[in-house]
Formats: sequence, structure tokens, C-alpha cells
Amino acid sequence: MKSLSRIVLACTLALSATLAVAGAFEECNLRGDQATVSRCLVEAEDAAQAALVKAEGDAGKLARQVDTATGRPVAAAALARSMRAFSDYRKAHCDFVRAMLASAPVAEQGQLGCMVDMTRRRVRDLQN
Repeated sequence: MKSLSRIVLACTLALSATLAVAGAFEECNLRGDQATVSRCLVEAEDAAQAALVKAEGDAGKLARQVDTATGRPVAAAALARSMRAFSDYRKAHCDFVRAMLASAPVAEQGQLGCMVDMTRRRVRDLQN
């Protein structure tokens, strides 16, 4: 039984470190009660998703320009594959974060914070 509690403690500490780095959860957690935190995370996720749609659109335009300029239709197709892979990875990873927090009341908030942070990073990556 002691080994199980040690494993749970280790997982909690590891996820706490992950969430501490993940800004959205921390940003929203400073705002107050559970309902306020959840609302903040939903709003942050909506904003991050809107930014992602814009960044993907901008990257798509650039990729099509490259394809036209080079006469090789590869950049737009590569971006499309990248977008699908990112979406699948983000979902899987954030589902994992939620599963690791399943016994905690913040499981959904942890998952939303994960989605926001990964989406924000993807936007930065597409903009660079």
C-alpha cells in the first residue's frame, strides 16, 4: 500500500510540475473559485483556438505560394498532414493529463489548460 501511495505522489508531483509550466491553468487558477477558473479556461481555449485557425490560414496561404513558386505541390499537403497530426497529438496528450488527474476535482481544468497551452505553442510555431 505504501508503494501505491508513493506512485500516486510521484505522479501528482510530475503533473504538478507539468501544470506549473503550463500557463493557462496557472493563470486561471489565480482568479478565484472553481466556476471562475473553469470559465476562464473555456475563454482561453476559445481564444487560443481562434488564434490557431488564423495561424493555420496564414501558413496555408504561404504554403500555397511556395507550391506555386516552386511548381511542386508539397508544402500545402505537408501542412495539412501536420495540422491533423497536431490535433491528434494534442487530444491524446491532454486526455492523458486528464486521466492522470482523474481522482482530482481539477481533471477537466487540467485537460483544458493542457489544450490551451499546446494550442498557444502551436500558434507560435506556425508564426515563426
